[in-house]
Amino acid sequence: MEIINDSQLMTMYLEGNPKAFESLVNRYAQMIYRFTLKLVGNKEEAHDITQETLIKAWKSIEKFDKKRNFKTWIFTIAQRTSIDSLRKRKDVNISSMDNDESGVEMNIPDNELMPDELFERQENIELIQKALETISIEEKTIILLHNGEEMTFDDIAEILNKSINTIKSKYRRSLITLKDYIIKQNAPKQP
Repeated sequence: MEIINDSQLMTMYLEGNPKAFESLVNRYAQMIYRFTLKLVGNKEEAHDITQETLIKAWKSIEKFDKKRNFKTWIFTIAQRTSIDSLRKRKDVNISSMDNDESGVEMNIPDNELMPDELFERQENIELIQKALETISIEEKTIILLHNGEEMTFDDIAEILNKSINTIKSKYRRSLITLKDYIIKQNAPKQP
């Protein structure tokens, strides 16, 4: 069975096939949810953002530039919708958006691990979650898109409307910050 790419699905939808957009939704809904969940740290909010992203994409599909990458376009919508949602929070100060205070929630569905391995893995995830809280929303977005969604720096630059050099620089700085935080947390405590 031949896999239809995003561009072909977009063309099919614009030519009157509503199932084509449904296929795009099925292709990207989980990715968008996973990304927004890690960004905002709340399942209900991530679900709402995912729905809002898909509705916004559907409403503006006629304006979609076919020269663009659909995945990049829809993740741009998801990222902006997430930022809008975070700004509306009562517990997030807009001026502190560069220092994200939201948690990141991850699940480990690996029941094959031994209890000590599960405990160690959970500790590592919690440490990574806390480390991610030390960087800005933008840096967190770059890390999540590059490492979690396997997007290129070019795609991320397009999503965030920044130069590729800025994205690469922020990515490197973020990794250093995360590494320093993790090393500091794992350092032996001085008596």
